[in-house]
Amino acid sequence: MNVLYITVRSDFGGGPRHIDQLVEWMPKDINVFMAYPKDGCPYGLRWESNNRIKETIFIPYRKFSLKSLSELKHFIKDNKIDIVHSHGNGAGIYSRLLKILCPSVAVIHTFHGISDVYKSPVKYVLSLCMGTLLSPFCTKYIAVSKGEKELSIKRHFSKEDNTLVIYNGIENPNSKPRIKQNCPVIIVTLSRFDYQKNMDSMLRIAKMLKSCSVKFVWVGDGPDRLRLEQQAKDWGLDITFVGFSNEPMEYLKSADWYISTSRFEGLPYGLIEACSVGLPIIASNVKGNNEVVVNEKTGFLFKEESEAVEKIRLISQNVYPYSDFSKNAILFFKEYFTETQMIKRIVSLYFDISKS
Repeated sequence: MNVLYITVRSDFGGGPRHIDQLVEWMPKDINVFMAYPKDGCPYGLRWESNNRIKETIFIPYRKFSLKSLSELKHFIKDNKIDIVHSHGNGAGIYSRLLKILCPSVAVIHTFHGISDVYKSPVKYVLSLCMGTLLSPFCTKYIAVSKGEKELSIKRHFSKEDNTLVIYNGIENPNSKPRIKQNCPVIIVTLSRFDYQKNMDSMLRIAKMLKSCSVKFVWVGDGPDRLRLEQQAKDWGLDITFVGFSNEPMEYLKSADWYISTSRFEGLPYGLIEACSVGLPIIASNVKGNNEVVVNEKTGFLFKEESEAVEKIRLISQNVYPYSDFSKNAILFFKEYFTETQMIKRIVSLYFDISKS
């Protein structure tokens, strides 16, 4: 079986990371082909030297190109591709148009986060129109959370009978529950610094907690980083800006709590990683986040920044039974979010489609 993965991102992010897992763990009777932007860091650079990938075609970064569409059409025919599996909105435009151009190929599209919030009404309308128009040209849709599936059906991006939920997963680190937290309390996040992740909200939360015994560690990078770093310095906030890290788990293991202020999500890897090492979570109550965090059991969900501030104040005073939160997080991870479960379900889908 020949499978082509398409992504318009090969930099830091959940979508490229998910594809990287598929590339690494596909059975050997599945031949992997790739379409992605060249020189992306870290995944684009990694894929260039990955022997598991049989052939590669480069496409523009987060940009649609008719030339690339035509090249992809020929690439599919030349390499006798059986399944095209696209990841994220931009890649989904390519894959579903390819279904029109190459009717015999099966197309699977994974959403990886349908936005609840748009910067402008124009972007919302364009997204809605594109998703609806291309909806019929796909064999199967994968939503990475139940909330994402509900939203895709509500917006007519997909239908109940051609959409399934497959949670993101990571390797099981076999962690043990934590017993106590540091003083000051260390709160970590793994994030891109962009509109979706809403790091401005986290900055405001940190400002309101300036007088508390709390330290923030931000791991990641993105277009908003320099501005936020300067603002944190101007306000005198205790935030360590780590930048991109190849060893994010080390920061999770040395922290006490995890925080996310995202505007919208698919199913965030950072929260799954936090659960896997028994790290309780404070997260915005949005789709994706609210399927990793069980409120008042593995962490806390909040709608308003003031709610997050109040919870963190109580956390810094050791009001909550920390070891119970940690134990619950690990058990919840093992039940729903292991890499083995994720890969098994996706491979099973490939073979089901191939047989039919």
